[in-house]
Amino acid sequence: MGCKHYSRIKNYGYNTEKSGGDYIFAFFPFFPLIWKITNLPPIGILFLNYIFFSSSILILLKLFSEPKSYARNVILSLSLPSIIIFLIPYTEATFMLMVSIGIYGFIKNKYWIFFIGFLLASLTRPSFTFLLLSIIGTEFFYLIKHKKIKIGIKNTLYRISPLLIGTIIVSLIQYTQGSGDFFKFIKVQKYWNNILSIPHNLRDWSQESFGINIGVIFFIFIPLLILIFQLLYKQLKENKKKPVLNYKSPKDYLLILSMLYLIGNSLFIILFRGGSLHCLFRFTICSPFLYILLYIAFDYIRHISLNFRLFSICSLTLSSLLVLGLADYSTYWNFSDFGIFVFIASLFFWLFQDLKSCRIYKNGIILLLLVNLVWTTYLFNTYIINGWIFA
Repeated sequence: MGCKHYSRIKNYGYNTEKSGGDYIFAFFPFFPLIWKITNLPPIGILFLNYIFFSSSILILLKLFSEPKSYARNVILSLSLPSIIIFLIPYTEATFMLMVSIGIYGFIKNKYWIFFIGFLLASLTRPSFTFLLLSIIGTEFFYLIKHKKIKIGIKNTLYRISPLLIGTIIVSLIQYTQGSGDFFKFIKVQKYWNNILSIPHNLRDWSQESFGINIGVIFFIFIPLLILIFQLLYKQLKENKKKPVLNYKSPKDYLLILSMLYLIGNSLFIILFRGGSLHCLFRFTICSPFLYILLYIAFDYIRHISLNFRLFSICSLTLSSLLVLGLADYSTYWNFSDFGIFVFIASLFFWLFQDLKSCRIYKNGIILLLLVNLVWTTYLFNTYIINGWIFA
């Protein structure tokens, strides 16, 4: 699993002999550096990762949630079937904290904090590529409306510069440790067979993550793709009216940025893995941008009727379960498919927050948290006995 690679970088740096091959250059250095500095045993890094995750949630709650909604948003955050990722020696918790720090700087208009946060995020994992492209895409989305090209270019350069500098730093670190190529971290992606192709024969590296990844396609990727095209159409159409979203509003900006980030990561896996969905939920619902949407997006959709929301989630649920049931990889239903049901329930309670005062809603959301605790415990137990539960 990935944690072994980070452990090797911590102990030996980018030594290809001790790591078993040059694929080690696909893994970025910041998380192993933290591990080395703290000198924690594997069990210790689990607690550190969860501290990072909890700190990220606190930062994002403070920025995007009203105090009266803190408890509900915390429960929703912990009800996602993917939080196991923040309990193991992977980079998601570090990446989430660094991006959250950067977002704090963005909201508070403190560029130096934004710069440091995004710089360290780009040293943590190569998914910075999608973040950089998402920033460019967001700037273009708003440029269509405000048409201030100089401001758009200036803001784009400011916002992607820490990512570009971070990429250069990673390249230099790896080059000084024997990569022999400034773009080695890109070239070694060949080992993961990332080739543009038509998705076929849906599959995964583990049964436990397959159901969640199907859920991401139907409940995250498809709805966000539809919404982003709708918003883009409105931006183009309403030339003389008040814009649908305001470029100067940090929340409006982050709404589009988060949507593009999740769509971009999903598209990459769908189009470049030939039907293999491994890592999809890690790159989407384990990212800070999913939690940003979790806290702010409901304000944009609360005006949609309850009946339409109910129809939408029921239709998507039936579609996702149909695909999960028909996929050859699924073979037969068992507890390893339970993640998708937890995911559906989490989205249901998020989608109907209007009913938060209802006793059924209050009891149901607490029950969901307890159910997800059982699911997460199952995944963690599988992980510690060396079971392959996710990429």
